[in-house]
Amino acid sequence: MYVIGLDIGTTCTKALLADENGRVAAVGSSGYPLISEGSHIEQRAEDWIDASVAAVREAARGIHAREVAGISLSTQGGSTVAVDRDGNFIGNAVTWMDSRARKEAAEIEEELGESYIYHTSGWKINPALDAAKLRCLKKEERYKKADKWLSTLEVMNHFLTGEAVIDPTNAAMRQLYDIERNCWDEKLTQAAGVGMEELPEIRPTGAFVGKLRREAAERMGLPEGIPVFNGAHDQYCASIGAGVVKEGEMLLSAGTTWVLMGIGTKPLFTKSFIAPGKHPVEGLYGAIASLVCSGASLQWFKNEFLPESFDRMNEEAALRRDKVKDLFFYPYLSGANYPIWNLDAKGAFTGLTLAHDRFDLARAIMEGVAFGVRRGLADFKENGCEIRQIVIMGGASKSPLWCQMIASVTGTPIFKLEQSDVCAAGAAMIAACGLGLFADFNEGAEKMARIAEAYWPDEEERAFYGEKYGRYEKMWGLMQEYYNGMEIR
Repeated sequence: MYVIGLDIGTTCTKALLADENGRVAAVGSSGYPLISEGSHIEQRAEDWIDASVAAVREAARGIHAREVAGISLSTQGGSTVAVDRDGNFIGNAVTWMDSRARKEAAEIEEELGESYIYHTSGWKINPALDAAKLRCLKKEERYKKADKWLSTLEVMNHFLTGEAVIDPTNAAMRQLYDIERNCWDEKLTQAAGVGMEELPEIRPTGAFVGKLRREAAERMGLPEGIPVFNGAHDQYCASIGAGVVKEGEMLLSAGTTWVLMGIGTKPLFTKSFIAPGKHPVEGLYGAIASLVCSGASLQWFKNEFLPESFDRMNEEAALRRDKVKDLFFYPYLSGANYPIWNLDAKGAFTGLTLAHDRFDLARAIMEGVAFGVRRGLADFKENGCEIRQIVIMGGASKSPLWCQMIASVTGTPIFKLEQSDVCAAGAAMIAACGLGLFADFNEGAEKMARIAEAYWPDEEERAFYGEKYGRYEKMWGLMQEYYNGMEIR
């Protein structure tokens, strides 16, 4: 018996087959492009469906289709498409990276106030989320025919079962939803210019959505009637798939942007706008903070100045700790979001001398990003969510140097998983729990989330970085004052 976890990401869909013991049997994938023009970043919703079909067919190749017992989904959040009364897409999906609605975001903030928006939806007002985005799109003539506004999860649930339903984790990403009352919020929907009837039904993560309908079954090469269970936003699915399902644990998604997701027992509302939301595990909350341009900073530097391989870069950077003790990097190459929230902020090296070379700068970048993680963990702790351990996924997890550095900088154990496709694994776990193969997500995590490497804080390094971080933090404070328009004293 197998379950399928489908992860519909920003540029690629992955399908993962897992057996009843949680072992991954096969994976498949299929990509699709973004359609970008300035601040407009779109993609075809049809591509989500086509790629899912291709990924499932690839993953299920070589097994008997009748052995597939259930399906669930992990999806990108905040990408939205309009459909007419017949269910036809109107235009492209407007993705979570689209920023055309800056004017509308400012208008909504003026009307409702920053505090109401944040404490209701869990998110700081953002032009990429639906409150502002739908207010902007509804000004266009073609959207007068819109009957529903659907995000990725609803589109896929509808394709699979005929039921366009959403779960709380994806609803929260739309900034139209009250995370505490578990319903669409009247003030936010009115500000967006949408009626409740234009939004999908909300069902719990893991709830039965419906049976796989004939058209989807035939296209995917699966039996009609397989149960489909309601999925979750990809970061929440990743936390499940990574086994981050207990209070005090954190998932660090270390890709282009580094995303911190801490787990606690209450919603984490902070002055720095950490984004809280209900976790699929009953009684728990997730809290998300995004360190924008963290991984992208090192990738940019390597692309522009370092032709050597990542392995060579890691080998050389590992030798440079003491040489760069006075060299610092601030990773604001595309402005600063959390915790500074100033798009005019700029990246910087400080302490640079003629003695430094490109490998020194590479190490400084790695340290600067690790310091951002430490500052984030301090923010979580100050607001009642102390992190005991971190599970890391993404490109940076391939660097033992960076993993060890984060452990020593933060004083927190870092664990790397065997399985890299944790979003799809989390979706598969949802399906397995829905079928009763696992009693709950805790049992699923024990069976599916296997640790490959562990990195423990080194006491000597911890002392070294404690002193360096203190100096880094002082300069960071001065930079924050500068970018807030204050005179540096």
